[in-house]
Amino acid sequence: MHTKAILFAFLVVSGLTIGLLTNKFRIIFNGNENIELALIDAPNASSEELLVDKVFTFLAPSDIQQFDDLYLYEELNYYILVEIVTPHDCEINVTVVDPDSDIYQIFKTEVNVSHGDQWFEIPFGTAIDGNYTLIFSVIAELNLNLYIKISFDKEDKCLYDIMSPEFIANLELYQVNKFLAGSIIEHNVMLKTDVSYKFYLGRVSAIGGEPISQEVGIDYDLTDPDDINFIIYRNDTVGNVGTVLHFNFGTAVGGVYTVKIKIYCKVDVVNIAYAIAEDYSISTGINGTEPDPEPTNGTIQGYFYVPIEWTLGFILSAGLVVGALIVIGSVRRKKNSVSLRTN
Repeated sequence: MHTKAILFAFLVVSGLTIGLLTNKFRIIFNGNENIELALIDAPNASSEELLVDKVFTFLAPSDIQQFDDLYLYEELNYYILVEIVTPHDCEINVTVVDPDSDIYQIFKTEVNVSHGDQWFEIPFGTAIDGNYTLIFSVIAELNLNLYIKISFDKEDKCLYDIMSPEFIANLELYQVNKFLAGSIIEHNVMLKTDVSYKFYLGRVSAIGGEPISQEVGIDYDLTDPDDINFIIYRNDTVGNVGTVLHFNFGTAVGGVYTVKIKIYCKVDVVNIAYAIAEDYSISTGINGTEPDPEPTNGTIQGYFYVPIEWTLGFILSAGLVVGALIVIGSVRRKKNSVSLRTN
């Protein structure tokens, strides 16, 4: 009987140990204090997806390679790589036409291979999803080969790479919009009182051509629930893709705030991403009284991952338990045995 119990305990411990070694456990803590143990797969090393990945020949004096009906998802970063793979100089132009037929001139440059110009990566963040057209045109004296790669990652959302996870979890506003020159966009956002919010804004679509054509300006205003206007930017410069404007704004009253953004640019259209996230509570009381408690409705979830050190500790502990059971069983068998005397 004891042998069977020991064998059963050994099999259970072995099964759990193998499970811990080959998988990660996720424990989900729900608001009703129930605990669910679930297995999750290890993430893929890379989640990059390719739309185009090939070398193309461009004939002198000018040639075009056009990709129609490429479906792009909204609010994602796409990366367009062009590389000269033959020893030739040329001029390269890259144009994007979105589902609304708006035209983005995202790249225009003269490539001089002897100066080290060989490859360029052009970022393009989308404001809407749908079928896009990408046009690559080359002007050159001689025939040449050009490598073109268009890739994206569904987890690579515009602005997300510069925001921490806690800010992303506390977003009050997140938007990627198309702006024509002089266009104005307004949003109404509900903000709490005596709280500091972090504001982000950045250009996500590249602009080709001369430096003067790449300049983008911005006016940014906030109007609080009492109709008091706060000027944040007046014709300030929005930098290149990857450069983000950010500031903190502490509220004196709670309610609906109006965000007003105006963009100045010398191109037909440009994509701008912006966000507002709750940062921290500024005060602990309002007019000598405690603020209203935060609502606690809904399910609270947390995640617990078992590290490898815990797994090794578990294996050692399990071995000690099995060894103790074997010793106890041996002692009991000796006590219960009957000795035969010989005359």
